[in-house]
Amino acid sequence: MALTAAATVGDARRRTGAAPWTTPDRDDVTGRRIEEVTMSTPSSPTPTSSPASRSTATADRVRRVLLACGPLSALVYVGWRELAALRWEDYSRISNAISELSLTGAPSRSVLEPWVTLVYNPLLIAFGIGVWRSARGHRALRVTGGCLILSGSTFPLWILFGEASLAAHIVLSVVGILSWLGAMGFGAATFGRRFSIYSLATAATVVAFFALAFGYTAEVAAGDPTPFMGLYERIAFAAYFLWQSVLAVALWRSPASPPYQT
Repeated sequence: MALTAAATVGDARRRTGAAPWTTPDRDDVTGRRIEEVTMSTPSSPTPTSSPASRSTATADRVRRVLLACGPLSALVYVGWRELAALRWEDYSRISNAISELSLTGAPSRSVLEPWVTLVYNPLLIAFGIGVWRSARGHRALRVTGGCLILSGSTFPLWILFGEASLAAHIVLSVVGILSWLGAMGFGAATFGRRFSIYSLATAATVVAFFALAFGYTAEVAAGDPTPFMGLYERIAFAAYFLWQSVLAVALWRSPASPPYQT
């Protein structure tokens, strides 16, 4: 039966003039159309990153590098001044003000100026830019970054007027403290209730101990001893620098969609 059918198909091909080795569009015996089915194996998609995603990843890396400048600036400020204090045998970290280390004629000045100014302040400005870039539409955090940038940008005024008079020194100090308080005040609205309480407590600590330090203004003007002025300043600086580092770590760990309070 199979041989007979095959012969019949062959005879039909010869009658229609079709070559026996070709495949017609229709079966010559049944008249049905023969459909060619092409089977293909789907290829596995190659993972590629779009230019937009690569740009976002690069921007986030830059943001994190800038945020790292915050704790680094604190280390530079504290560490460099501690090294400078070693050059001044009679310097007391309890009674002498921090700014005395950089006064003209001080044995420690050559260690600090202008080197620490050219390192610390650019790091602080870079940190402020990193905070600004981390805002992503969060206004309070953007103001925090602006206050940090302002704090780091006052160094030309310190170079010009820092030793002009005691009044000029106090004014510049107050500007720096206000920029700190602005950063902490607006930063308090960033990461929820616990960070808000911590920020406000730090701000209160800074205000309290700087107020105690400023209480020695009359003694400084008269050249009298200032028993705890250096200690009060160092407590205020330590509290602020710790807050600054905590903010940097919190923003460093923040995901692409920030959990900020808006």
